[in-house]
Amino acid sequence: MSHSNTAAFPVQNPSWELDSIFGGGVDSQAFEDAVQGLERDLGKMLDALESLGAISGGAGLSAQGLDDWAAFLAQLETLSDQAREAGAWAGCMSVTHTDNPRALLLPSRLNDVRARMATLWVGIEAQFRGIEDAVFARFTEHPKLAHCGLFLRELRRDANGKMDPELERLAVELNRDGLHTWGQLYDQISAQIEVEIGEGEDAKKMSVGQASNLFSDADPAKRKRAFEGLQKAWGAQSTTLATTLNAIVGSERTLYTRRGGDELSDALNNNRVERQTIEAMMEAADAFRPLLIDYMQTKSKALGLDEGMAWYDREAPLGKLDNKKISYVEAQEFIVEQAQKFSAPMGEFYRRALANRWVEVEDRPGKAQGGFCTGMPVSKEIRIFMTYGGTASGVQTLAHELGHAYHGWLMRDLGAFERRVPMGLAETASTLSEALVESAALARVEGDQKLRLLDERLQRATAFLINIPARFRLERAMHAERATGELNAEKLTEMTTEIFGKAYGAGLTSVDPTFWASKLHFYITREPFYNFPYTFGYLFSKAVYERAQAEGPSYAGVVDQLLVDTGRLTAEEIGRRYLDADLGDSAFWRAAAQSLHEDVREFKQLLGV
Repeated sequence: MSHSNTAAFPVQNPSWELDSIFGGGVDSQAFEDAVQGLERDLGKMLDALESLGAISGGAGLSAQGLDDWAAFLAQLETLSDQAREAGAWAGCMSVTHTDNPRALLLPSRLNDVRARMATLWVGIEAQFRGIEDAVFARFTEHPKLAHCGLFLRELRRDANGKMDPELERLAVELNRDGLHTWGQLYDQISAQIEVEIGEGEDAKKMSVGQASNLFSDADPAKRKRAFEGLQKAWGAQSTTLATTLNAIVGSERTLYTRRGGDELSDALNNNRVERQTIEAMMEAADAFRPLLIDYMQTKSKALGLDEGMAWYDREAPLGKLDNKKISYVEAQEFIVEQAQKFSAPMGEFYRRALANRWVEVEDRPGKAQGGFCTGMPVSKEIRIFMTYGGTASGVQTLAHELGHAYHGWLMRDLGAFERRVPMGLAETASTLSEALVESAALARVEGDQKLRLLDERLQRATAFLINIPARFRLERAMHAERATGELNAEKLTEMTTEIFGKAYGAGLTSVDPTFWASKLHFYITREPFYNFPYTFGYLFSKAVYERAQAEGPSYAGVVDQLLVDTGRLTAEEIGRRYLDADLGDSAFWRAAAQSLHEDVREFKQLLGV
């Protein structure tokens, strides 16, 4: 099919196009050929690594030796992109065909590729371990490597923080069939869970995502039944999932302890952020708890919930409902219009991505829960996955994921090492995109419609400033508990209830005791603490948005450059260069969210409180 800017827009088809990446569906021979090619080429790279000159010691590295290393790393960038594309396609196929066992197994077809890649990195890090300053400077100054200075500095740092190479190679082999397989087990179990809502002849079976969407239903009985169905579904898997989580946390703990770190070491390094920055950010988030609890209590009264708002009432709609759904076509047009006003390149890209069917939004069984954006670096395309239900929050999610896609698009011509964006900064464009659409929607409406949009804005604030910090603390508690014993379903449920109960305080009468089981993020084995970066992205993007509003249209170009630099600079460096800010100071993070006070005031005013 055509992938030009002239493709029809808006599109009616809610499903994405994947054959242009690898044709043939779940039985794609092109995908199999690509995987076999990667396995073969990575085997050659492992052999080539043995023949490269030693970086440190002895007679030192010759000029030719340095050139050979530069060529080797350039080839590794190419193979990294190929592996990323194959993995992204496999992931896309699996989440849209959860009822097809062959599709669910596609991601695991890359297990050997990932293991060989990891083994290769062990060998590279072994060479960079203890590298002298003068030799390292020659690498960063080499014409073919000058573009990835931050990557090289991180490679050196990580090399010096690892176990002996033989132990690291053993860890790679064990993780392939151990740690990472536990994570894949969770993916397969959660993808096949069916939720039964109701009883007897009225009972309906649906996916987790479809059941979760009922939390935004106006009928409190439906919300409660959805919650009960989800509790039953996740509870039925609680023993297996607790065993899975126990193995994941235990494996991670063994590795970081042997490497001389703690549970946060890898997450902080992966996100290119200092510990002080996260502590300052969490301190600021906690400062907004009283305000957001006031919001939740106000909403509870407006809903007529005399006993208070339960976990499943958080997304309940306020005001008089017209039950009108926002069509996918309407959503596309509105989002593109707002993006175009902020930035012509952003608007043009959104139109392109939607027109070329890089987006999957179909609401149907047989799909995984959640949403994501993934890049296809070889094809220089993007894919977005979500389930669109025709709600305002669905429009926001689509805008959010398109923001991610735009960020990736801006970086499409950079090398793989320059495109390694930490998750916190990766949320900048997505949350900014949400803010553009949300602000435009609020400006167009009054009365009950405005009330509902303000409510959804405050729901998101509560998620980022209360829910995400609670997840962060729960994950830390899992590691602390695992240091002294096993994690079982009873203990995990107790910890979840205590930590989330304390976080929400008087804002909710109950929390979700199975959250530890239902939240995919706890089971992502290659990205520990897949939580705090969301709060980082939310607050950081609010700061960027406020600066953009103050500076005017010309700032859109500055935002684009900031996004490109997210692969070249640390979080603190980005803050200093583009916002003149010290991210280690909680005052920066508190200032970013000051507008929430006005949001809560207006929310209460609309309710006549």
